[in-house]
Amino acid sequence: MPLFLLAAVLSFAADQISKILIRSRLAEGEQLPFLPGFMHLEHVRNFGAAWGMMSGQKWLLVGFTGFVIAMILGSAREVARRGKLAAVGFGLIFGGAVGNLIDRILFGHVTDFFDLDTSISVLRTFPVFNVADSALTVGVIAMLLSLFFTRDEPKPETENPHS
Repeated sequence: MPLFLLAAVLSFAADQISKILIRSRLAEGEQLPFLPGFMHLEHVRNFGAAWGMMSGQKWLLVGFTGFVIAMILGSAREVARRGKLAAVGFGLIFGGAVGNLIDRILFGHVTDFFDLDTSISVLRTFPVFNVADSALTVGVIAMLLSLFFTRDEPKPETENPHS
């Protein structure tokens, strides 16, 4: 459980701090060079999910995210038994989900700001994203890798008092 909590807290904190910095330093739509030729920062209010899907469906997105968070909390201990990679992955998913949920509830939208250079053809339609989105993506990848490369940690054997 400690790795789950550490990943969740760090990803949530990084997400919220980065969004506060973007909202306080860049006007909506304003851009700032970040990694020339690869990425710039642009303050975007996203009223939907990735690629603007479900735009304007705040309460549906809040409800779905709340459901996902509840499922994560309900199964965190069990997933952590799959090993460190699964625990970290699940923590990243949790931290990212909570970070975007907070934005939706408080502001009615999610603050996005990482914008990949669209001159790279494969990235032309890639959506603007944030730290929470990155945590969710890395968390899902970690969870998938844990399915292939780790085994359940054995449960301690208990003596049968009736034998």
